[in-house]
Amino acid sequence: MPTRKKSSAPTRHPLVPLRGRPRSLVSEQAILDATLRILSTEGYAALTVDRVASLARASKATLYRRWKTKEHLVLAVFSRMPVVVPEEGRNVEDELLGMFSQFSRQMRDSPLKGVLPMLAAECVGNPTLSTTLMLINDQRRGPVRLVLRRGIQRGELPPDTDIELAIDLIQGAVAIRIYFLLENPDELWMRRLLRVVLAGLRAKPR
Repeated sequence: MPTRKKSSAPTRHPLVPLRGRPRSLVSEQAILDATLRILSTEGYAALTVDRVASLARASKATLYRRWKTKEHLVLAVFSRMPVVVPEEGRNVEDELLGMFSQFSRQMRDSPLKGVLPMLAAECVGNPTLSTTLMLINDQRRGPVRLVLRRGIQRGELPPDTDIELAIDLIQGAVAIRIYFLLENPDELWMRRLLRVVLAGLRAKPR
């Protein structure tokens, strides 16, 4: 009885997924562009997989392979935003002011400027979206943390500086000015804000 010839192909572990075709970068960009367009012109409620697929001329299967929910699409869109780079300067104030200048240039003509307040309102009844925005916000807070920690290391700020509270103060003031007062804060306003916040951080409690 002839013996069966063993296959020379390598054995694959059953838990290791098969390698598929590489994702099309063009298709991926079209999907993210469609997501941003819907968010900025029609709102979060209009964002559906069907709508994105139609606008991007992509199949729903393509979307679901990469993004399981529309919240994942939102996260992907914001992840494509340029990250502010905290360049090391003479002091904390100058470093934070440099970051603010970068952020202002990025957001000046970005459609995301009007998307953020709308998404924040949607979070009230959508815990999944709220978690997504928390992830996005934490990514944006990272560079500020780095600058404040450098300030502590250089002795510009006290060792027990509440870094997260400091970020809340700076980020909150800028957000109110941009998203609710609909004003673009200039460098002079930002420097005044930073001096008030940093003076408060340096003050010794009674």
